[in-house]
Amino acid sequence: MSLLTVVQSVSRRLTLPVPTAVATSSDVNVQLMFELANEDGQELQKRCQWQILMKEDVFPAVTEAVQPGFLPADFDRFIGNSQYDRSTRRQMLGPITPQVWQSIQAQPQLNRVFLAFRQRGGEVLITPNPAQNDQIAYEYISINWVQSQNGQGQAAYAADTDVSLLDENLIKLGVRWRFKKEKGFDYAEDFTSYERMVQISMGNDGGKGALDFTGGSTWPIPLANLPEGNFPGG
Repeated sequence: MSLLTVVQSVSRRLTLPVPTAVATSSDVNVQLMFELANEDGQELQKRCQWQILMKEDVFPAVTEAVQPGFLPADFDRFIGNSQYDRSTRRQMLGPITPQVWQSIQAQPQLNRVFLAFRQRGGEVLITPNPAQNDQIAYEYISINWVQSQNGQGQAAYAADTDVSLLDENLIKLGVRWRFKKEKGFDYAEDFTSYERMVQISMGNDGGKGALDFTGGSTWPIPLANLPEGNFPGG
């Protein structure tokens, strides 16, 4: 389903003239739906760590605090606790606060054991200074929730053929209640239905691990991931 078919579907539901184009339309209602579709998609992108928007990056570090070019062009936010120094096989600490960062900087520079990181001024900083080309791996949420006809990621609808990577049924429901609100109509029931479907989608997205109420670990695979039997090389 594309931007065009989303707006066409909402138009039918609201008994409005069904457009043949959206991005280039001069119809005020169509243009309003265009804006509302982007508004809804951008808000949905922020509401959940949708698995379809999850990406992995591996960055070769430099021996400085500031890591130029660390963040990909489509970076929106980190997925917590996913930052690892693969070269030392240790998890990174952070993001640390400005107070913790300044406290570390006030101390003598020690040999690195665990690295810590923070964001400041649109850049990523690491302390202590990592070794050159340390492989820093992490996962993040992409800001690009739309895909163009040729597969290019985008942060908003721009053309009729663009498709949402998020559930487009949610986009339709979102445009519908937002349109009614803009026009001064009663939208309470539509908003309630929309929120219910968003919560269901968020709950189902990506699957969920088993919860252990005994306090034990739910991690099923030993980190060494070795075969049963004799230890290799033993």
